[in-house]
Amino acid sequence: TRLLDSLVSPTAPAPAMLVLGVMRQRARKWWRQASRHALLASLLLWASAFRANGFEALPCTATTVDCGMQFFQEVYEQFMKAESEIVIMPYFLKPDLKIFSSVPGQPPDTSLGELIVQVVKRRVHVWLMGWDNIASEKFLPFHQDTLYERLFEAAGEDHEYLHLILDTGRALTSSVYYIPHIKSYVFDRKVAFVGGIDFGENRLDTPAHVRPDPRLVQVDVDDDHMTGNEKPWEDVMVRVDQATAEHVAMVLVERWWTYCRSEGYLRSQASRPLDALADALWGIPKSFHASLWKSYQCAKLPPAGKLGVLDLKIVPSKSGHTSSSTQHELRVPSLKLQSKGLPESDPLDDVLVSGSSQQVVLRGLRGLDRDLPDAVTFSLSGVEVTTSSATVTRTPLPNGDVLESRWLPNGFTPEQITGQTCRLALSGDRSWLGVSKQLEENYGDHIEIIRTAKRFVFIENQYFSTNFHSDTKECAHANIRGKALLYSGATNQVGQEILNRIKEAARARSNFSIAVVVPLGTEPGSFYPNLRGTYCFEQTMEAVWQEEKFDSDWRDYFGFYFLANAVEAPPSFGGPGTGFYGIFTHTKIIVGDDEAAVVGSANINDRSMNGDRDAEVGVLIRGGAYPRQLRETILDHQIGDHKLIDPDNFVKSLNKAVFENAKALDESTGIKFPEGTYTRGGVTQHLFGLKGVKTLFSMQLEPDEQPSVLEYPDSRVVAGGGGLDTFKWFVVPDAKPPKLHGLLFPWSRAIWGLPQMTSVTQAYSGAFNWRRLSASNETSSWTDQHSQSLLV
Repeated sequence: TRLLDSLVSPTAPAPAMLVLGVMRQRARKWWRQASRHALLASLLLWASAFRANGFEALPCTATTVDCGMQFFQEVYEQFMKAESEIVIMPYFLKPDLKIFSSVPGQPPDTSLGELIVQVVKRRVHVWLMGWDNIASEKFLPFHQDTLYERLFEAAGEDHEYLHLILDTGRALTSSVYYIPHIKSYVFDRKVAFVGGIDFGENRLDTPAHVRPDPRLVQVDVDDDHMTGNEKPWEDVMVRVDQATAEHVAMVLVERWWTYCRSEGYLRSQASRPLDALADALWGIPKSFHASLWKSYQCAKLPPAGKLGVLDLKIVPSKSGHTSSSTQHELRVPSLKLQSKGLPESDPLDDVLVSGSSQQVVLRGLRGLDRDLPDAVTFSLSGVEVTTSSATVTRTPLPNGDVLESRWLPNGFTPEQITGQTCRLALSGDRSWLGVSKQLEENYGDHIEIIRTAKRFVFIENQYFSTNFHSDTKECAHANIRGKALLYSGATNQVGQEILNRIKEAARARSNFSIAVVVPLGTEPGSFYPNLRGTYCFEQTMEAVWQEEKFDSDWRDYFGFYFLANAVEAPPSFGGPGTGFYGIFTHTKIIVGDDEAAVVGSANINDRSMNGDRDAEVGVLIRGGAYPRQLRETILDHQIGDHKLIDPDNFVKSLNKAVFENAKALDESTGIKFPEGTYTRGGVTQHLFGLKGVKTLFSMQLEPDEQPSVLEYPDSRVVAGGGGLDTFKWFVVPDAKPPKLHGLLFPWSRAIWGLPQMTSVTQAYSGAFNWRRLSASNETSSWTDQHSQSLLV
């Protein structure tokens, strides 16, 4: 438009000005279109930046491991078969807890500690890398120092095969709040398990989540363990093999090496006397124990990983001047892929014979943010050779022989990387991963799957703490303290991406939809962030539909769901009747169109997604049968039969199944979802309450009515949000258990309502996240403003 203005005089005749006006309009239209394309391109570049560094996607076999009973059985079998090395990177473990069964299907009779001692006595190296920060022993009951010492002592004279380390971070100052949240295990670098299951507490469970169950960990029956079992635990691991398993092991290798060369290790060793004194003052048991194992943490370092293969063939000279015994000296220098501060790998020396073919495996340290090279340079008989992965390189040798060489990164040619592939998805920075660049691959993979899916996205996650735009009164100004009614603080954009994708589908009248399974109740630390995220997202969906004037139903495009069960309660456990309870969902998966899936340790919150806080490990699987197999396996357990779901109408067909479950539960027990009510004797009450807190639901009741059947914290515990092991159920007297198809139910914000929250920081906290509304005028005013937004 500026160019056009410069070409036409202001005194030009009217026809010229008319033409100029038309050209201006077209120029502006073109600019708007170009701007949109430029924005899209920048967003794609932004998404691709998440994968600028890190491990490659490689052919793989992947299998879903659904819940702890299957996981512990498979791990037990791997311990029995291990020949040389076992890698354990846990977030949490209890070495003395019996969670393994020597006979499948029978109660557990073996502990992790016992398995470790057995294999080290077979001369199998066990590399166990835990973590430690200021909070782990002071505020959380993670007394790993003592646990590791017991393992060290149990290994006896074979302790040289048991390698223990507590990663305290690589910085000079210790982490107080953030941690390596990794749950990954590798056997002989051939088989790896990646996901969310630890070796502890109630992780031993089945997809049926039945209580009581004699096959699970048994505890004394008391008020906190009403059936003699711990709380139900839904979780998923992915089992991967070969090259991907090697990559998982290399995460431990690089973490171990970088920690042992860091200021953090020197700090932790120097501060051992002071730490022991502080622990003693805090009342931590055996604080002044010698902890001999700590002197061996860096005495031996894990062996480097496989970087690739040099495929070499020496073709004899046609002149006949060479014989089959002619030797050529090979030297391959270090590829220099190690993290900053680590030593280079030694060069590889070998001898090749004329007429021979050989695959030379190159091993070395590899920074978790370092790419493998496309070409490798080496020397053979004094001749420098550079060979790439693209094609075979032919190089004449001084004696007339010809070398045919090719570089195979990770041992694969580019042509072999087809079909189903696996790639590690890492989150973290130098503190826990030793990298120079912050990695946000879990974040990027989630966003890419959401953006590129054409039919559906299926998410199951412990958290839904994410940022998205909302103009509703409760949820606006989400990250502005003092101005937000319901403060969020989350900065990751997973929620915004979901919202954008749903609006795009609704405008196009496509059948695309997104389903998200979250816990009905969680432990205190995540209780408010989850309620705020789900409450505000559902309310925002309603607001978007009103604003855009869509004539469709938003519930056909998006849905929140939760897992729960209702089983027979015998007289000895509070019956006769039906016991209802929520199932704690700890899974971290996302599936898009049955074409891509991520399974790992990353939650949908800032700690896992942002890359500068907790460290996470996941696996992105593309192509092949696995993404579909993952979804179908989970839905078989959660709705009885995955065939009930139409992938082209995912949420609509899922709603039909879960509302049938809700109807069966209501008819049998009077518990009604998604309303969150309980009816008995003609009286309807809200089921879940928040003690001392005015919820949206309770404000609408008459003063003399009972606001809820279960008051907080019992309400949260029955919903599946007890502590590490607490389990309570709500018994409906004399009711027969409903005939459910799976365990999935519809969620709505009516189940809990939501109180106001103070502007106090959201740490791992419970009560101080809430503002108690005791003044009658404040209560009535807030109710008048916001009660209409409640879904009933």
